[in-house]
Amino acid sequence: MKYYHAAPKEMMLKIVGEGRIRKSGDGVVYLCREAVDSCKFLVIRGMSVIEVDIDKSEVKESHDHSEAFFRCKAYMHKGDIELTGNEKVWDYTFDI
Repeated sequence: MKYYHAAPKEMMLKIVGEGRIRKSGDGVVYLCREAVDSCKFLVIRGMSVIEVDIDKSEVKESHDHSEAFFRCKAYMHKGDIELTGNEKVWDYTFDI
């Protein structure tokens, strides 16, 4: 199943270079089901988004945000996500 993780452009370069999305301080990687939804959490700055294909059983819904405010669900994967090197990455910018 496809999930998306957003990060500032500089961080995405590091993620792709290392070949892994490292878990956050609380031990998980935050994901969304739509690329644009993952951007909502970082909309105040430009960012890059990476698409990862991981088993649905490895992901659970995160309830650490207001679904009504962000108008999307968020998900989390416990631990790092190893990349294959074939993931799609693209940049998003927003006019505020």
